[in-house]
Amino acid sequence: MEKNQVVYPCDNCGKIITSQTLPLSSGTTITPVGIRGPLVAKIPVVLGEREIQIDVEAVFKLNEPFFEIKRIKKNVYLTQCKLLPRSGVIAADGTLVSGKLFIGGFVRKNIEYATADCVEKEIVSGRIAHTTIDVPFTAVTEVVYTVPPVVNVRGVQKEIDLLNSCGCNDCTGTIMGKSGCEQYLEDNITFTESPYCELEGIRIFEDDINTDPLYHKTNSKVQLYNKVVEKMVVYIRVKVLQLQQVNIPVVHRCDDDDE
Repeated sequence: MEKNQVVYPCDNCGKIITSQTLPLSSGTTITPVGIRGPLVAKIPVVLGEREIQIDVEAVFKLNEPFFEIKRIKKNVYLTQCKLLPRSGVIAADGTLVSGKLFIGGFVRKNIEYATADCVEKEIVSGRIAHTTIDVPFTAVTEVVYTVPPVVNVRGVQKEIDLLNSCGCNDCTGTIMGKSGCEQYLEDNITFTESPYCELEGIRIFEDDINTDPLYHKTNSKVQLYNKVVEKMVVYIRVKVLQLQQVNIPVVHRCDDDDE
């Protein structure tokens, strides 16, 4: 402690409410057991995986003029990831080769910055504050299928003309032909499992440029800033999946041969 420095007691400095060391609990390792093939299972199948490059330039303003940016913590969130399975390349035999993937989301940035509240000749003193902003983005990319999706197209509606020997309100036998008051229709609809996405990983490269400078009101040598221009390259790796029925054959194990 420096000379002549006075330390005042705190009325509420905080305290430890409880603390204890937990013992190790015993347990039993259980080996998972499942049924053996042949069988048909409905499981997620990977249609394709892609890393998308998204280039973003944004300008944002903080809550107050700042002296410098201390740290920026970032996370990426997807709000949209929609595959149009038949919008890409289709082979001559009808096999789906690729599809268009629409993605959207935002980069959530928590910005810690230093202020210049007290400026003297050789000292700049201030607070460490923070602001959280969401930088939105959208993109469209083409996914080449590793396994093509199962897409069931709605069948053509069939109509049967019913013969009526009398009109809807006239049964005198003077009108004969297609019934005008009765229709017979057939529709064949097979539903398709909607493909979905999983966010696998992200990479972010950015350059933040302080702009809109102004000088401190009491010291013209101290420069503050009002805005930040951000240039950012985001790489998003997503996996596209679909629930499909898969035939699982018999798997012969070594212990089966020994029996």
